[in-house]
Amino acid sequence: MTDQHAQHYAAIKDVVLTDFLDKEPETTFKASDIWKDQPAIVVVIRRPGCPFCREEVRIIDDHRELIEKEMGFRIVVVLHEKLGAATFKHDYWKGGETYFDKSKGFYKALGGGKLRWASIDQLIRPSLWFNALRNLRSGVRGNLLVGEGRIFGGLYIVRKGDEGIAYKFEETVLGNLAPISKVLEVCSQVSGVDLKDAEIQKAKGQEAQVQERADAAAKAGQTECDGDVCALPPSKL
Repeated sequence: MTDQHAQHYAAIKDVVLTDFLDKEPETTFKASDIWKDQPAIVVVIRRPGCPFCREEVRIIDDHRELIEKEMGFRIVVVLHEKLGAATFKHDYWKGGETYFDKSKGFYKALGGGKLRWASIDQLIRPSLWFNALRNLRSGVRGNLLVGEGRIFGGLYIVRKGDEGIAYKFEETVLGNLAPISKVLEVCSQVSGVDLKDAEIQKAKGQEAQVQERADAAAKAGQTECDGDVCALPPSKL
């Protein structure tokens, strides 16, 4: 485990999470309980209604049987607000484990101790517009204005017990997705379960589709740009 991963692990292991959906009464627990007995993937999403977040968990869900049943991982989603959580869990995450991070501890860990907020210039960068157009082509829908969607998320792969973090992905551009082939590669290394060629090709195929949609969006949507800022009108979405 690298020094940076060790710092991230120290920051997330004692974060208090709340199990609140389909649960009466709500219960709380430390994040380390998730990977106490098995390794885990923790998907830290920006907003339950975010179409990019829904797109990402759909891709991960396509590999759920491999990751959970064959590799022995738990996969959980962490969110910082409850608004829209039930729809997210049942319609896009297929009932998977979903927990509330009231303190935003996972989000602060990804930001090196503080929340990482998308700045105003992020909203006018071509990368965001192209990601939005890419998402439209994926067929996964969401909403744009319900809830707080400016806090960057990411993904952690955590080894069993106190062995620490094996991999982290930090969202740096709104709509960027964790590369599923890398996620599976690390899960394979941690679990000792070899990936079959078909599984590797499926993951790479999904990444290729994402890239193709992004390239098509860039080709269709880009207008006049000044450096990294594009004058792409909302009508293009």
